Amino acid sequence: MIAHNQQVTRNIEQIRSDVNQAASQDDLIALVRRVEQHKGPLDYRDNWYRVFCAVSLFFALLPVALELGLVLPGFIMQILSAALGYSVIWYPMLCLATITRFCEDKGKRLPIPGPIWGRMALMAAIGASLNLIPQWPYWYWDLYFDTLASFLGLWYPSSGFAAHNGVIGLLMLFWLRGRMKWRNKLSDKIFLKDALFNNNLEAVPFEGKKLAKELEASFREFKRGNDLREIESLYKSTYQGEVHQFDYQLYRFHYVEKRTETTTDANGKTTTRTVRDHYYRHGVLLDFQFAQDMSISNDFGIKRRGERYKSASNEFNRQYRVHAAELMSAARLLSPAVEEKLAVFAKKLKKPVFEFSQQGRLCLAVTDDLLAVKRVHGLDNPKAFAEELAGHTELKQMTQMLEIVHEIMRYSDNNFKASA
Repeated sequence: MIAHNQQVTRNIEQIRSDVNQAASQDDLIALVRRVEQHKGPLDYRDNWYRVFCAVSLFFALLPVALELGLVLPGFIMQILSAALGYSVIWYPMLCLATITRFCEDKGKRLPIPGPIWGRMALMAAIGASLNLIPQWPYWYWDLYFDTLASFLGLWYPSSGFAAHNGVIGLLMLFWLRGRMKWRNKLSDKIFLKDALFNNNLEAVPFEGKKLAKELEASFREFKRGNDLREIESLYKSTYQGEVHQFDYQLYRFHYVEKRTETTTDANGKTTTRTVRDHYYRHGVLLDFQFAQDMSISNDFGIKRRGERYKSASNEFNRQYRVHAAELMSAARLLSPAVEEKLAVFAKKLKKPVFEFSQQGRLCLAVTDDLLAVKRVHGLDNPKAFAEELAGHTELKQMTQMLEIVHEIMRYSDNNFKASA
């Protein structure tokens, strides 16, 4: 017989698989409705893990509370002192019982018949029997917890016990929270996938680091950071405007700034560590025939190629820095009407950069997440969530990006014909 938690894991994995295989909005709605009427269990029974987590955090925080001046009655202090001393017996019992429960949840069961609590009790008895080994208290207190305390710069084995429990307790806390909130993350994925369907965005296969390097050869936008550079997601679609239609790709770019941080403690000891700061940029890529080898940037931290072009509009000059290989091409592209629209656009999205490559491609990038969608309901309320999915999710910031590209094309088309 499959353990309850193991069955829950299988059911959740099946739902995740169904989400990945969904090919339309209707598939997603049908999936959510199946979750509403799901016959198998979808919630973990984690009371034992919660007890283990609570015990760990209690013994981790108790020394801190006492250090901060918490005063407890004498008999309580005697009980706590005895519990700490006898942890050499009960803590291995608790750990082995918990490990047994975890292994059974993963489908790895001891070859012993009977209910799960019987096998947990057996392993707890084995944990208690460790105290029959003469060297066990030494291994437990001196060899492990005292060594751990010394490594952390603490004084007593009990401090090592507290530090050990602090790490275990926090890891358990985050793990339990993830198991309780599994619907939230999966609901976000479903809602995002629905938004992609609504906006006709199709995932494109790619190699993240390789693609970032290829784009870097054409656009300085991708020369950010001094460590990792990678494309994390890539979609394709077609925009149909009143005048122009164009194919485009929507991407998410991840880059890392690596730096060295040096600190000095009260004793004058200097410590150096490497810090990595993670950043993201989002944008669209498309063919653009009306300009090349120039940039219109609201992000002044990136060095651009070409000569600096200044407009007659002070408002536009405050918003953007323009660089071009040929100033005449910048003047032809940046008509007063285009400058006005670009100035308005810079107030809607953060740090926009229009970069036109030598090959006739446009990269329009911003800091805003173009696929940021906010849902009202989720799998915790499947009926309402299905109704929400049935509507149309508009990616407003992405729409603003595509509209400004279309406007530049429209005005550039007029300029291009006039100059021709």
